[in-house]
Amino acid sequence: MKNLLRVSVLVLGLFLLNSNVNAQDAKSESIDRAKIKYRMALQFNDYAQAKSAIYDLMVLEPTNHSYLDSLAFMYFEFRQYASAALTSKEALKYNSQNQVLLQVAAQSFDQLGAIDQSLKMYQRLYNLSDDAFVLFEIANQQYELKNYDEAMINTELLLGKSVVNNNMVVVKNAENKEIQVPFKAVVYNLQGLIARAQGNEESAKKYFNSALELAPDYALVKENLNTSK
Repeated sequence: MKNLLRVSVLVLGLFLLNSNVNAQDAKSESIDRAKIKYRMALQFNDYAQAKSAIYDLMVLEPTNHSYLDSLAFMYFEFRQYASAALTSKEALKYNSQNQVLLQVAAQSFDQLGAIDQSLKMYQRLYNLSDDAFVLFEIANQQYELKNYDEAMINTELLLGKSVVNNNMVVVKNAENKEIQVPFKAVVYNLQGLIARAQGNEESAKKYFNSALELAPDYALVKENLNTSK
């Protein structure tokens, strides 16, 4: 009887082991199929199926958080900003220093009008990148949120960066055509707006005129000067 029990236990153990191996094989096969589906969907520009494949992979491999990154990038690419914001924010829980994800999250929240959330993402990004263009976005959003003192401090920091003094950016002229102007002129324009919001019109005019000296065809600055009080 004891021998029979031992044999039964051994057979049961082998059955469970074999079942586990079969289950793993089936899962691996499903993962491979989902990855093939994803590649084929991208090949034929079928992004709905590509997203479907990513979701399949997330279910099959819940600990592989790189799929969240791919999903966030795809949503952002197709201007589905609500989904891009949510997925990138979730992905950042597992990859908090990914600068591309931070950029996606910041821009997505900005597009949704969630300026406070966007600002937090830009601030995290700037702490990692020390990028002057990111700092400009921070200053601009602080201005929009009426944090004028902080915004002005950051514009002064911008003017001390060599990137601002040596680079051009794209703006519009009076004919609504894109032109290149010194980055510094754009910073001066923002300083003018901040000064005006603080009730200092004379300083605002000085900043706007400084911007025009560097970029005479900068339409927005001319408009801001024309609306001087």
